[in-house]
Parts: sequence; C-alpha cells; structure tokens
Amino acid sequence: MTEQSLAVDPQFRERVVDTVCLLLPDVLKRDVDGAGEATTLMEDLGMSSTGALEIVLLLEENLEIEISVEDLGREHFETVGTLADYVAGNVIDED
Repeated sequence: MTEQSLAVDPQFRERVVDTVCLLLPDVLKRDVDGAGEATTLMEDLGMSSTGALEIVLLLEENLEIEISVEDLGREHFETVGTLADYVAGNVIDED
C-alpha cells in the first residue's frame, strides 16, 4: 500500500532528519552530541518504545504534518535515516 520510494521529497526528508536530531535531547532527557542520519536510535541512544512514540508526535507537531502510523514498526526506528524515510513517505495529505 505504501509508495514511499515514489513520493519522498529529498528536501523534506532532510528536514525530517534535522528535526529528529533537534528533538532527541528533549525525548531522551539528555544531551545528544553528533547525532546524524546513521545514528541508531535504540542501540546508540537507548531510545525506548515510549520515546519512539514521543518523537513521532513531536515530529507531527514541529513539522505541522500528520504521519500515517499504520505500518510504522520497530524497524523504522533503526536509525535517524530510516525514521526519516518512513516519515517522509507516510505523510497524510490533508486535502
């Protein structure tokens, strides 16, 4: 059902990466230095499932979008980049 690879805007995806990195200290309640696209959220940063949910909600708020969470799974929280891929490909149009 998802058409991620067809509809992903690279500039928007980059904004998502940047926003995730900005939000990490708030979600994890500690400083996060040098986070980038390849940073693993669960392994490197120890993000919990609660933190994962919180970051999705904060992304929606900060980017003023709605994200389809129907197919969102643990694998999408592997790295900042995989989360950005999912988010950029699963924005719900408000038409």
